[in-house]
Amino acid sequence: MAAWVQLVYSKDTQVNISSEFSIIKKYLSGIGTSYLTSNGINLAIGDDCAVIAANSKLLISTDTSVAGVHFLKSMPAESIAYRSVATALSDIAAMGGNPVAFNLSLVMPNFNPSWMKNFRKGLQKISREFQFPLIGGDLAKGPLQISVTVLGKPHTKILLRSNAQSGDILCLSGALGSGYIGFKDYKKGKVLNNKTKSYLFPTAQINYGQEISSIASSAIDISDGIVQDLSHLISSSGVGCNLDLDLVPVVDQKFTKQCLEFGDDYKLLFTVPPKKLSTLQANLNSLNEKCHTIGVMGGKKLIINKNRFGLFRSWDHFK
Repeated sequence: MAAWVQLVYSKDTQVNISSEFSIIKKYLSGIGTSYLTSNGINLAIGDDCAVIAANSKLLISTDTSVAGVHFLKSMPAESIAYRSVATALSDIAAMGGNPVAFNLSLVMPNFNPSWMKNFRKGLQKISREFQFPLIGGDLAKGPLQISVTVLGKPHTKILLRSNAQSGDILCLSGALGSGYIGFKDYKKGKVLNNKTKSYLFPTAQINYGQEISSIASSAIDISDGIVQDLSHLISSSGVGCNLDLDLVPVVDQKFTKQCLEFGDDYKLLFTVPPKKLSTLQANLNSLNEKCHTIGVMGGKKLIINKNRFGLFRSWDHFK
């Protein structure tokens, strides 16, 4: 790690903010440096590229969050930073992986020291939580958006969307709708509380994904609503599904359809061979986690049983 990184990021060091590079030095470096060696990072911020010592396959995913599309402009900078990384990290969870590091590119309309200080806090928070460092990125001026690339390594088996088999049990890691309820509550009051926290600081289910990785046959995270994300799994695996909506848990039954449609929950949707289901459920119970069985894979298309809601809205960036 370059000596100036350690110097610039000492708590009381004052940096004259006059350029892109000084902003990066003061606010976007030195995040998660204690995890560099243990995660196999030979070189992080301070050169043209980071250097990773990889003795196994790498999992890589990129996610872009745009103000007014993926998050509210009124949200705290700490939350914007945290959820931008968490939504990308959820893809590592869906493949049963271990986080290794992340890159971040930030586009912002102007420089605000207070906003940047809180943005940094959000990056530090998620870096500590999942013990992985920020190792590079970019900074530019423009409409507010954040692009995050996460890197991970397999925990055991890599979970793919394409391995579901006819007869597999469709499972869900938790109740849906916390993202919708949190979003609705935050728009109303603009405060952090038990309801809004799920939207402002969503959880990437890394430990859950690792626990199911050796048993599940396929998986996907729910970011765009259960029907759309299940459709992706069906398409990739080439096998249909009978989904029983009455078995899908939601956090608030008054808003069941919205909870099913909204996404932003980042729960894991996965399939399990029937003979392995009891073992998986026992393993999850020992961790105080739940496994909700909500359907069976089979046929050639998605069949939604007990559907009293009609058509489900699908998320599309270009609609």
